[in-house]
Amino acid sequence: MSGKKFSEQHRVVYYETNVTKQINIGHMVDLLILTSENQSDQLGLTTEVVNSHGCGWVITQHLIDITHLPQNDEVVTLSTQAQSYNPYFCYRDFWIHDQTGQELVHMHSVFVLMDLKTRKIIRMIPELITPYEALESKKIERLAALQPLTLVNGQKQYNVRFMDIDSNHHVNNVHYFDWMLDCLDAAFLSQHELVKMNIQYKQEVRYGQKVTSQVYFKDDLTTCHQIVTADNINCLAQCEWRKKDA
Repeated sequence: MSGKKFSEQHRVVYYETNVTKQINIGHMVDLLILTSENQSDQLGLTTEVVNSHGCGWVITQHLIDITHLPQNDEVVTLSTQAQSYNPYFCYRDFWIHDQTGQELVHMHSVFVLMDLKTRKIIRMIPELITPYEALESKKIERLAALQPLTLVNGQKQYNVRFMDIDSNHHVNNVHYFDWMLDCLDAAFLSQHELVKMNIQYKQEVRYGQKVTSQVYFKDDLTTCHQIVTADNINCLAQCEWRKKDA
């Protein structure tokens, strides 16, 4: 048994897309996370309620499978469902369907509760998790782990701006997508479509830091990425691509 499912419609607008007229990956993930926040608000578990317990929800990993990215002006249905949780991790699924009901995107995500003062992961708080009616389990999912890069084919550096910081006082997770994919050149991004992404968040990035985005081509259709600050690895990802039809 899994928890309550929540869905809402969204029309993709031009500023959520890029030159390909498809939605940007970061914007897409932002919209899916907003869907889960809207479900939480509906259940009375607003950000203010969560913060009143001295904590906030933090994402540690996304597994994303893409059949087809929504395009500009397309109306899609965004859905989410908390599947299960154990003392330290909550597992939630997200979907995007087109108007015919075809699944375009599926994302499986891992959430934890972080103490806003100590910045440490804490145990699940019953009143913040039971309203979703997800399955309580002692099982910890063993998702594919990623390794730091030992070889780098390219890199770019970015300054963390005030506008990049979210209510948990660290860089909003979706900015990592832009930093990572920006390491790939325009020709590659124009000629390829993302089909899978495994992204793991290791250590938060704070305001004023300088981040370096690095990429390594494992093969022609697999790219490996990492975000680093000084000597810290903050985020790792692996992307699988397909070449667009001519």
